[in-house]
Amino acid sequence: MKDISDLLSSTKSGLIKGVISRGGVVLGEKVEDFKNVLVDDPKFAESVAKTMEKKAGVKGFISTDELPAFGISEGEKHQIEKIFECGDNDIVVLVADKKEKAEAGIKVFFEEIAKK
Repeated sequence: MKDISDLLSSTKSGLIKGVISRGGVVLGEKVEDFKNVLVDDPKFAESVAKTMEKKAGVKGFISTDELPAFGISEGEKHQIEKIFECGDNDIVVLVADKKEKAEAGIKVFFEEIAKK
């Protein structure tokens, strides 16, 4: 798990800027061989997000295979993938919130995808 708040500190994403300005962080974790799984199965992605909200109190996640979106640019996406040393079939899941909540959210994310 890595804190990439500094990388995204000047992003155009209102969501990310808002979290950082309130003292939050953006944490990310690489998910190997998971490209398009969440995009191709929106019900599963929504279920994971709801469980993350219930168990960790976070509003959900952003995955790099959804980007560019949410105000995060293509260039920022490539920087994120480089930092996490992603292969062609890997993604990075991002959670933006207070540090403790973001850490808990990523933990819940991995618990949920392990069930898939």
